[in-house]
Amino acid sequence: MDARGYSGCVSDLEIVRTPELRRPLLIAAFTGWNDAGEAASAAVRFMHRRWRAETIANIDPENFYDFTQARPKVRLERGERVIDWPSNVISAKRLDHLDRDVILLAGTEPHLAWHAYADAIFQICERFEVSGILTLGALLAEVSHSRPVRLNGSATEGDLARALDVDPQTRSTYQGPTGIVGVISQLARTKDIPTGSLWANMPFYVQRTPNPKGTLAILERLNRAFDFDLTLHDLEVFAARFEAQVASDIDGNPEVSAYARRVSDQLDEDGEDGDVDIEMEDDELPDAAEMVDDLERFLREQRNDGTSS
Repeated sequence: MDARGYSGCVSDLEIVRTPELRRPLLIAAFTGWNDAGEAASAAVRFMHRRWRAETIANIDPENFYDFTQARPKVRLERGERVIDWPSNVISAKRLDHLDRDVILLAGTEPHLAWHAYADAIFQICERFEVSGILTLGALLAEVSHSRPVRLNGSATEGDLARALDVDPQTRSTYQGPTGIVGVISQLARTKDIPTGSLWANMPFYVQRTPNPKGTLAILERLNRAFDFDLTLHDLEVFAARFEAQVASDIDGNPEVSAYARRVSDQLDEDGEDGDVDIEMEDDELPDAAEMVDDLERFLREQRNDGTSS
């Protein structure tokens, strides 16, 4: 096999190791549009580090990114300058206590050549006989920072839906803009690969990032769904500190504090306790611009009320 491709063909995919894997589940998350608060991508990176997963492949960034938008970063390593390019690291972990293994994709949503990018991912699926694809995402939503993180999800196959505790869904009815997560999910369906998605709802008025509270909620659900036995104590500590910092930030800003109370009151009126699941299409995202406009409108009204009193 050519070191730069699959089946001897030069491609954007570089397979560096070919371990024997048992019916692996591919779990993927992408920084960018699908990743509010970096909650989803951080979950995959956490699994990669905690499991010490073995890197099996990389996707060459050259053809997929506008480097004026996703600029490479320079860092010092042992006194030498190193350039980090937008990365797509694919790693694998054999889970001896389970009947199948896991492939992790910690990716960066591409700017260009989405067909070729998706093809590289499905080369991995073919090479390692992937039994299912689970995409992780995080979206901005009208949820309260002080409540448990709400998770949305769906799956095309019954066993996967039951494991994730989401509703099975065989056909999406969503119409509108989508991200690379939606593209991969749709292509997987045409290839008869079972797919599932899990999304964390992040409060859109919280500016701090990354958001470990969202990452923790995703990983807790994956632990329950697949018996991963991931130890999450350190992440629980980080999430508690983060929540305290966010509460302090909001308490120090009367306008945002008033808006946060309004969101919480609205959830109470709607009968939502902040820890319930609602059905969502794989690629359906609320209009974040509308929510930001609503926040700005509320803040203007607060300032006007203060001026007139």
